[in-house]
Amino acid sequence: MAKSYDAIIIGSGPAGLTAALYLGRAGQKCVILEKEFPGGYTAKIADIENYPGYEAISGFDLTAIMQKQAEKFGAELVFPVEVVEMELKGEVKRVKTRDEVYEGHVVIIAVGVARKKLKVPGAREFLGKGVSYCATCDGNFFRGRQVAVVGADNEAADEALHLAELASKVTLIPHKKPEIVDSALARLTAKANIEILPVSEVKQVVGDELVTGLKIATDGAERVVALEGVFIALGSTPINDLIVNSGGQADDRGCLLTDRNQKMNIEGVFAAGDCTCGGMQIVTAAGEGAVAGMRSAAVIRRIKTKAAGK
Repeated sequence: MAKSYDAIIIGSGPAGLTAALYLGRAGQKCVILEKEFPGGYTAKIADIENYPGYEAISGFDLTAIMQKQAEKFGAELVFPVEVVEMELKGEVKRVKTRDEVYEGHVVIIAVGVARKKLKVPGAREFLGKGVSYCATCDGNFFRGRQVAVVGADNEAADEALHLAELASKVTLIPHKKPEIVDSALARLTAKANIEILPVSEVKQVVGDELVTGLKIATDGAERVVALEGVFIALGSTPINDLIVNSGGQADDRGCLLTDRNQKMNIEGVFAAGDCTCGGMQIVTAAGEGAVAGMRSAAVIRRIKTKAAGK
């Protein structure tokens, strides 16, 4: 038998948790379905300095506060569960996981994005054996060792700064012209154990049973950088195939299309957060989640009022 709610939220990052908070305060019963762990990717971020109200806070602590607020107003969080099918047409939506079926009047998509993979020889083979996509998750395993971060934006800078507190040396290897804000760049250059290389192409992850180095090409000249850990921070890409296959619209990049009220092209379906490719910041994800929560609560009230009048 299907489990019934007023709203189903897919994804428990800042967008999903904020939407749940606003739905709960509006008196609507909602469930949040999370594929991995509460807080999503944001929970992995070591230091956040650009979320209003906090000079600095970890992503884990910030999303834990958001989760507590949402649950205070009745939100139910279910994890880890994978959504495998959705029926989004009509007043009653159905979302199927491998073990359950959930029904609701509205669905809010807040699935975030996936980390871009490093596609060179050795990257997949050494995953978990020296290759990682999360410094907060795995950095402690490399305490006192030499590591590299491959990436060129603020995410890569954050990863390098976190690792600098653990590793003996961190080599930041930008794969393109760096796009790092001045404050983060100043912190990077102030760290004695961080080296920033010129723009380089990663050719291969080198190792035996574990990673021992990284082959790179700088201005055409190849060399192997000796190290024991490689952290990949190449940015992200939308993961919206299931939504598109269920009738939702996306642009040519895979970003979900919404109006200013976060409404998608299907009545009663909303999207919020990084899956819309908006500001791609925690604060903008929370803002979109707030709008989606408020607007979806209004839709639910109209449906309930209509049903009561029959």
